[in-house]
Amino acid sequence: MSDTPTHFEAMRHIMSAAHPPLPWQESGQLPWHDQAFSERMLAVHLDPDTHMASRAPEVINRHLDWLLAQMNQRGQQGPTHVLDVGCGPGLYCHELARRGHRATGFDYAPAPLAWAQEKAEGENLNNTFFTADLTDLPVDLAAKTGQVDAITFWFGEFHSFQPEVAENFLSRLLECLRPGGLFVLEYQPWDIFVKEDSNEWSACEESVFCNRPHLWLQEFSWNEEARTEVHVHWIIEQESGNLHRYEQCHQGWPEDELVQMLERVGLVDPAFSPPITGVAEEFEFPMLVTRKKA
Repeated sequence: MSDTPTHFEAMRHIMSAAHPPLPWQESGQLPWHDQAFSERMLAVHLDPDTHMASRAPEVINRHLDWLLAQMNQRGQQGPTHVLDVGCGPGLYCHELARRGHRATGFDYAPAPLAWAQEKAEGENLNNTFFTADLTDLPVDLAAKTGQVDAITFWFGEFHSFQPEVAENFLSRLLECLRPGGLFVLEYQPWDIFVKEDSNEWSACEESVFCNRPHLWLQEFSWNEEARTEVHVHWIIEQESGNLHRYEQCHQGWPEDELVQMLERVGLVDPAFSPPITGVAEEFEFPMLVTRKKA
């Protein structure tokens, strides 16, 4: 790595930033809507040997076995219509359609969503996909989805939003759910949030953040006041010294407060389940099933 003014400026910028990092200083999320980033993430989504983004096919199948059993236990027989929030490349939606159900998904990431649509068209699957941002849902959301029998929100992505934002979009999502329909949430338990600060450096040829050689500094912190886990990624490109900062925030929810919030938006009869497969604590979380008030 050359010792250029740009490299020194990058280091000064990192050194002058808040340490530990503060939560929600930017969006609190990765740049899912960026085309290049979403293309790099798509490769991770489609890698069957990792559970970091989308799950391996055998895990998805077991998740859907569990989901359909939950629906059957609550009187939902025959073909169902499921809305998958943050569907990524549509792997859950595709498999539901292969089993004879209808599945609708939306996401904010262009490359995975385009792949999901192309895959559905290629297999003639009963899927609908569209672009939407949970922080700014379209006014015609319910018209786009039609009435659904269940809403799924996998992978703990619910925690990527501040409480008031989450409560607002949940209220909007419920416009799509039939009375008595299920809201199925994979949530990150309060006790597995990492509450100790740490950091690490890596030298990478490429990563989801950059397709050129770079240094990657990761900072982890827990902000007790906001009850938020903060994960900041600093990327310094080897040749140019260009600096990029990416931020992930994960909001912690004690279970009782999570249930109370869901009840405020009209979701009742909470039932907790352990992780479906137990494949990995950091990549698979417990499930919370509620239903929309009739």
